[in-house]
Amino acid sequence: MKKIVIAFTLILASTFIVNAQSEDDRLKPVEGNWGFSLNITGIINNIAIENNKDSLGQYNIIARHYLKDNLALRLGFGAAYLNQNSFNEDSVTIASGNKALQTVDSTTSRFDFKVSIGIEKHLGTTKRLDPYVGADLSIIRIGVTKTNSDLSQTDVTGTHKERISLQQDGGAGFGLGAIAGFNYFISKNLSLGVEFGYAYTYVKAGGDFSGSKVITPVSGAEISTSVFGKASVTEISIGATATGGIMLSFFF
Repeated sequence: MKKIVIAFTLILASTFIVNAQSEDDRLKPVEGNWGFSLNITGIINNIAIENNKDSLGQYNIIARHYLKDNLALRLGFGAAYLNQNSFNEDSVTIASGNKALQTVDSTTSRFDFKVSIGIEKHLGTTKRLDPYVGADLSIIRIGVTKTNSDLSQTDVTGTHKERISLQQDGGAGFGLGAIAGFNYFISKNLSLGVEFGYAYTYVKAGGDFSGSKVITPVSGAEISTSVFGKASVTEISIGATATGGIMLSFFF
């Protein structure tokens, strides 16, 4: 009886050791794991790591969630905020012939965001090489562009002021594409790879615009004018996308 207990214990221990070694030897992610990818640029000259780009050329964060050992849900999110300010101060000759100090202070702002969802089928059967194919859908929202510009001209008679405000509708776009690539696992849950994409993209930007201009002269009444209208641009393209690049991926 004692020998049977010892033998049974040895079998359980050896089974545990083999399973532990198998798990430790596995380099690739498995069902339930999450992963994140970054794009590496400048391999020849200066190495840099940055976020990946989607089919519309926007930088975004790419995450993967493994539904199965060989099937991953692909998620992406990106946001871009523009707030550009310019300032210029110089001497000019105004209509009266006097020299004046002219100051122009302008600001432009816009906020864009993007989401994507896709699926990846992983085909690799070796320990390190992990080729995959897939597809994804990207949706982008282009924000409203707002511009404010203040001009002032100061001479011996006083200060002439002008304020211009403009607002342009944003837009929307989407990309539907195929992706293909591979990862090579250099250690457990850490890989280098290459990815390419080919997509149909549609972007429409613009729409209604409106603006106003307020002039405050040195003397006399304030003058106010306004403008409004429509202006838009539509772009459709089919071809290779900006997703191509060398990817550094890590999983947990």
